[in-house]
Order: sequence, then C-alpha cells, then structure tokens
Amino acid sequence: MRKSFFIVIISFVLAIWIVNQFVKKPSFNNTKEYLDFVIKEKQNVRLDLLYWNLLNEDSLNIDYHYGFITNFYNNIGISGISEKKVATIYWRYAESTNDEVSDLGFYALGLIASMSRDYNDALIFFSQASNTELKYLNNSIGRVYEDIGDFNQAEEYYAREIKQKGNIEGAYQNLIRLFYTQSRFNDLYNLLKQRQSRKYFPSHLKRQLFLFNYNFLGYFESVLAHTYKNQSLIGFLGALLIMLSWLFYLRRIDIYEPEKWKHIILIFILGIIFSELTFLLGDLNSIFIGFDLNGKVLNDLIYCIVGIGVVEEFVKILPVILILRLTKAVNEPVDYLVYGSVSALGFAFAENLLYFNNYGPEIITGRALTAVVFHMFLTALASYGLMLNKYKAGRGLLSDFTKLFLLAAIIHGLYDFVLINKVFSKFSLLSVVILVFSLSFFNTLISNALSNSEFFDESIQLNKRKLQNYLIYSLSSIFMFQYLAVSIKLGSEAGLESLRNSVISGGYLIIFISANLGTINIKYRKWKPLQIKFPRFTLKSNNNYDNVIGEEFEIEAVSKNRDLERIFPNKGKIIRKETVSENPEWYLFELNNHTELQDFNGRFILIKSKLPDESIKIGQWTEVAVFVFISDEKINQDLKLREDFLFKGWARLR
Repeated sequence: MRKSFFIVIISFVLAIWIVNQFVKKPSFNNTKEYLDFVIKEKQNVRLDLLYWNLLNEDSLNIDYHYGFITNFYNNIGISGISEKKVATIYWRYAESTNDEVSDLGFYALGLIASMSRDYNDALIFFSQASNTELKYLNNSIGRVYEDIGDFNQAEEYYAREIKQKGNIEGAYQNLIRLFYTQSRFNDLYNLLKQRQSRKYFPSHLKRQLFLFNYNFLGYFESVLAHTYKNQSLIGFLGALLIMLSWLFYLRRIDIYEPEKWKHIILIFILGIIFSELTFLLGDLNSIFIGFDLNGKVLNDLIYCIVGIGVVEEFVKILPVILILRLTKAVNEPVDYLVYGSVSALGFAFAENLLYFNNYGPEIITGRALTAVVFHMFLTALASYGLMLNKYKAGRGLLSDFTKLFLLAAIIHGLYDFVLINKVFSKFSLLSVVILVFSLSFFNTLISNALSNSEFFDESIQLNKRKLQNYLIYSLSSIFMFQYLAVSIKLGSEAGLESLRNSVISGGYLIIFISANLGTINIKYRKWKPLQIKFPRFTLKSNNNYDNVIGEEFEIEAVSKNRDLERIFPNKGKIIRKETVSENPEWYLFELNNHTELQDFNGRFILIKSKLPDESIKIGQWTEVAVFVFISDEKINQDLKLREDFLFKGWARLR
C-alpha cells in the first residue's frame, strides 16, 4: 500500500476513535427541542411522528395539530395509525362540548378534507368553528377557495389571516402565489415593498420584481442576501478549505514563474463578484424570454448547454479577460490556466456557500471532488483557447478561444443535463464518466502549457510523487472535515455514516484525480493534441528524474576511502537535475550533516547513477558515483564540465 494512503487511513482511525470517545449525539430536554433541531438541520425524520408525540403532551396546541395533519397526509402515515383512526380522533374533538376543543376538531376535519380535495366538505367543517380568528383557519379557507377558482374570496381570507397575525408565513406565501398565478405583478411589487412581507417571497421572484421595476438597489440586496445571508460557520469553513486545497494545487504546478499573490487574490475576488451575474442573466431570461426546463429531452438539453453552460462559462471567463486587459501578470502559457482556475474557484466558493447553507455539511466532499474541480477544468479549457490565440493560433472561421469556450459550455451542459433531466437521470453514472475524462483532458492542458513556457528551466522539475501525495492528503482532509463537522452537529454515529457514504460514493475519485492531475509530463516545446484519451486509473508513475527532485534520501559509502567515511552515512535531498559535459543524468545533492573536507565543499556533492540505464528510485537502494566540487563557484554555474569535479568513489542511496 502506498505510504500516503497508509497515513490517511491511520489518521481517520485515530480521528474516529477520538470522536467516539468525546463527541456524543445531541441531547434534548423535550420533544419540542428535538423537533426544532430536526427542522433547522433539515434532517430526514418523520415529522408526523414527532408531532404525534407532542400532541400526547399538549393536545390543544393547534400548531402541533396542523404540523401533524399536513405531514401525515403528505406521507404514507404513521405505522399502526390509519387515516380512519385519525379522522375518528378529530370527530371526537368536534363532538366536545368545550368550544376550544370542538373548534380544533372541526378545523382538523376541514384540513383533512381539503388535503383530500373534498372542498365542499372542507368548507362545511371550517364553517363549524365558532372562533373565526382561530390560527390557520382563514388561511386554510382561502386555500380552498383558491383551489376551486374563487380568487377574490381566497385573497380576502389570506388578508384576514395576516391581519389576525395567525399563520402569517403561510398566508403571505399563498397570497404571493395567488398574485403570481394571476400575473398581478403590480400588486406583487407593492407587496414586496412592504418590509414585513419581503422575507416570504421566493428569492428568484423577489429579484425579478426588483429588476423589472428598475429597483437596482433592492435587486442587488436580494442577490447578495440569497447567497450570503444566514451563513453557517461550518459551511464557510468547508467552502474555504475546498478553495485553499485546490488553490495550493495550482501554486504547485506553477513551477517556473509563480504568480504574485495580489493577482491571485484579485482574480479570486473577481470570480466571487462575477458569479452573481448568473442571477442577473437568469432573471433577464425569465422576464423577457421565459426559456426554462420543462422535462422534455431536447428542451432540457438546449437549456443546460445555453442557459447553464454558456452563462456560467461566460461569467467565469470574464475575470480572466479583465486580468489580461488590466495587468501584465499573464506572461506564460500556464498563467492562463492558473487564472482561469482561480476565477472558477471564486465562482465555486460563492456557489458552495449557497449549497452548504441549503443542504448542510454532508455534501462538502461531493462538491470538492466533482463540481469544484469540474468548474476549474471548464474555465481552464476556455482560458486555454485564449492562450492558443496568442501562442499557437490556428486557422478557421472560429478562433481557438471561441471553439474551446463553446466546447466548455457543451461539456458543462451535458454534465448537468444527465443529472437534471428525469429521463436521463437514471444514467447519472454518465456524469462521472464525463468528469473522469475531463480530468485527463485537464492533464493535457497543463502539460502543454508548462512544456511551452518562456521560463522553461530543465533544472526545475515537477515532482509527480509529491504532487500526487499533496492531492491525496488535501482531498482526504476534506473528507475528514466533513466527518468532523457532521459528528459535531449530529453525533458520532451520523458522522461515521456520512463518512461511509462519502467514501463509497466518492473515495475512488481521489485516486482518479490524483492519478490524472498529479502526473504532469513536461516535454520542452511539445504540444500534445487536444483529443479524448483514456484517463489514468492508477497512481503509478515512471521513475524519471523529476520524481526524485526534492526527495529526502539516506546515503552511505560503498567505496572504502577516508573522505567518504567522513561524510557518510548521512541524509540529504536531491536539489535539482544537472547537465555536465552535455550529459543530463547528474543530480545536485545537499547533505543534511555536512563536514568541510580539505580543499572541497562538504555540503554539496554531485551524484550520478552507476549504471547508464538505471534511474534513482525512491525506497530502493541505488548505487551512485560521488563527485565533489573543486571550487564553490561551480555549484551554481550554468555550464558544468566533467573536469570541474573530482570523483571520490561509490555510494548508495535510498
């Protein structure tokens, strides 16, 4: 087993043991506290059962009756309790001589009838309630009138419920829907301008009304509130961890001329800001075009490509274009991919805040391993087109940027289409196939960009083993974060279940991602064709020289001579590859414990594999020739000749 996976497994075993020892399942003083927790955390718990238990504690609480009935009739029902039994219970309430109890019974029977679409009986039962200001009553009557098409009566009863401060949320939501179905947009906007009713509007409708009425301040306030209002600390930290994990990956592949942090931060912020444009473009479409998903295959496919793919890729590429126009930061091919990917990270960061706030921490790893890296690839693909326009412009009716931008939008649309359309959702595995092949494609983009850098330096190498290990560790840390977050919120058992599900559904993606984005082959001035190729499925990489740069080794003498015995055994690391007298298979090695030799530098040595066809391997003994520097100035000299060094004997390292 690879050492990095062994470390990850041990870390998780230790974390699980600690969590099981110290993190307990949330406890509650009563059923009401548990119900509030379940609703707040959006847990998949039978609410009708909770309300039923609460009714046993407080049988006259109309909130509990309403919650029980609406959840009972929207589900199969509680095991052991039939619809007939429920109706019998409320008939007993209705027959009570106590007005408060009988009102509860008649209201409940009316609500049951309305949910069964028996509207005549519903109105009869509702009319039997003596308290016309009973909470929920007028709202439920209004809903019956709306369903039978008497909109004036419906509006009147919704207004009564609001005036009496009963079920305010339900009444406002029903009134908003009523106005919308009647296309009463002026009434909707007047209602929206009332601060007390604004929070009950669906976010998309609120934005569209502000935009249609040129209230740009209200519009942008709604846009920002939709994404950033009521953010949880766990959701924010999860989005931040994902962003940083991928950001430092991009820093690791930018090996020749790393970008300044001020430019990286700038484009990340621009990515966040421009992500809000998706709402504007979507709202303009809803107001003036009305093109949307409708479940039909062709319609949904076109919408996913144009309404999602083109829109989101346009929004993500804008910050890259601004950086190109306003700064001189982009000065080598890989910069296009780095800035495109960081822009996508800004977009995904804002998107993740929204998703984590709506769905909780259980989806953190899924987002990190799929949506975020997919966003990076797609924007990098469009940015690669900008790069080709400058470095390798092709011929044709469309520019390289236009071609690859459209390709990115199509791939994006196909990916979403498979997940969204009901007909194709049964083939959701296709989305994983698209993602895996995209990772392979991303590998080619990075390889070509680095291979054609103006700052190419063969002494600077991308260590594949370290890059793969970084991806394994960083992506595993996101699994760990989700496990801890769920455990802290919901208890150790829920955390372990979340971890198990994440490993089963996405653990293999760590291998795919590490194999395809951790093995970048750089060949000077080589342009690999952009074509679909079979992705890598293993982490094994060739033992080329670039795999050992920066690696720690132990080294010991083989030859018996005084100088070698003074400096060996020792430890150190390979600093870089060197070319000596036109032979490129030499390495500069720095010793950890260095002793100055007489007339020679004792800190740096040159090593070369004893056998011409044998490469230095990590974890295996390799016999090497050891040379020392005659003068210190030769250490960093570009042109090195064999006569500048003195052979001291043979050693072996691993």
